[in-house]
Amino acid sequence: MPISPMDDFLAHQTPETFDHVYSGDRNFYDRYYFNCHSCSDEIFLITGMGQYPNLGVTDAFVAISHGDTHSVVRASRELGSDRLNTTVGPLGAEVIEGLRTLRVWCEPNEWELDFDLTFQGTVPAIEEPVTFRRTGARMTEHTSRFAQVGTWEGQIRVGGKTYQVNRDRWKGARDHSWGVRPNTGEPEPLGIKAKYAPEGAFGYFHNWIPAQFEDFMIKVYIAEDMDGNRLIEEAVKVPNFESKGEVIHLGSPKHEFTYKPGTRELASTIIRFAHSDLELRGTPLRTNYLLAPHPA
Repeated sequence: MPISPMDDFLAHQTPETFDHVYSGDRNFYDRYYFNCHSCSDEIFLITGMGQYPNLGVTDAFVAISHGDTHSVVRASRELGSDRLNTTVGPLGAEVIEGLRTLRVWCEPNEWELDFDLTFQGTVPAIEEPVTFRRTGARMTEHTSRFAQVGTWEGQIRVGGKTYQVNRDRWKGARDHSWGVRPNTGEPEPLGIKAKYAPEGAFGYFHNWIPAQFEDFMIKVYIAEDMDGNRLIEEAVKVPNFESKGEVIHLGSPKHEFTYKPGTRELASTIIRFAHSDLELRGTPLRTNYLLAPHPA
């Protein structure tokens, strides 16, 4: 139980040092997610980083969909005790101003994919409803998350092409989530959980939708089980920093999704709200796959 630089901050929540978390559950995680696009179908970048204290591992990735190509870099290392070290291989993340400005990067490498980008939030970070679930007697999910939209500045190089990223055109969203969440690392034996989650009888409908507009964000979060029962929901309108307005709760969201035939890819989206006349309509411009089988 060594001390680390983080232990010098007046931020302890337990008697433990910062390299230990409140739960010994192997599925405890602490993770960043960012996406970045050019407000067109030209390119879509997603990057993320996670720490898994009870597995002793940290990892990071970037996936860029551009042209007819999907480019990916992944990295992983032993976590160690210094959780302020947010670099993994060529990838890194830095908090410049909490809840406002962050920098992410991937150093030049043999895969010819690198970037250096700074995110600037345009709306206050919004805390989502806490997620809590049990499977039988075991707590299998207990997470917190906040989300934010903003603009990007910097540079991306991929596929022999360089993109100059400026705040007028390049936008995106991010989240930071932490807690206990299923399926972290290698699968574990089901044991008695098989009684509550029989093999092949799994379904989870997860929709995390931060819709970015010039003066506000509409944030929608919908989770349903395999039978369509609503587990958690959120629908809010968040004004930008300049307007200093209040967060408006839009009421229960109702989704209408159309899929491309024979796939689970969206062709169009309509979302309506119980307490508002606002209506979200979306048509995908580009798909970026985060979980796909490796080619044989």
